[in-house]
Amino acid sequence: MAQKLYEFFLKAGEIGGVQARTRLSILSRMTSTEAKAMEDSDDKIKFLQGHFDAVLKEFGKGSIAKSFSTTIKDSGANITDKLRKQMSVFADLTAQRSVYGDSLQATAKRITESLVEAIDVERASIWLYNEDQTAIECVDLFVRTKREHSAGVVLKAADFPAYFKAVESQRTLAAVNAHTDSATSEFSEVYLRPLGINSMVDVPIWANGKMVGVVCHEHTGDFRKWTTDEETFAYIMGNIVGMTIEKLEAVEA
Repeated sequence: MAQKLYEFFLKAGEIGGVQARTRLSILSRMTSTEAKAMEDSDDKIKFLQGHFDAVLKEFGKGSIAKSFSTTIKDSGANITDKLRKQMSVFADLTAQRSVYGDSLQATAKRITESLVEAIDVERASIWLYNEDQTAIECVDLFVRTKREHSAGVVLKAADFPAYFKAVESQRTLAAVNAHTDSATSEFSEVYLRPLGINSMVDVPIWANGKMVGVVCHEHTGDFRKWTTDEETFAYIMGNIVGMTIEKLEAVEA
């Protein structure tokens, strides 16, 4: 049994919880259960060590402090209610067999509609890179109060260099004040203020071992501090988009 391989996932969980373990699974294309069932070998240990180092660099010790800080500021009942809602949405979504497969556009619509309810935001959207990663295009944007979907908007790296540089770090971008955050402030006058958006959180979409886009959440109203659980749920939804892309590419091949 692969005790050493499995320990990488345990350590990832200690560093950044479910989100860090999920990140390690995505990078290594290996689940913790698969790691535990494998035989330890120098090649596999070296392989997983490299991906674990990337997770360690991304999440670091700050994630533990962030998780603890979030826990003590929220009441137990409130946390439970939020988690129950997120798990319910996740269960409903993944129970639909078609969600992974037939159409990326249809899957994107289901996910954006689920996200606005589960994370309680006004707007949620899914964006994918073009071939040379000089722009991202909106696959679907859902506005909660209007119950409207839209797509097709293109954001160019040349117009928003700070945001694209931040996204390229492959980290989750959680902006409490999106107008002043270094990663999102470029959108302030042209996009955020006209729509009343004050806080944002963007998570990466991974497919076939590389980052291919982002899932964006936009909060209107008071500035909002994003919880670790909210970021993790969004991250998992990004994984569903990634799995859909992988399945569609496999069918096309």
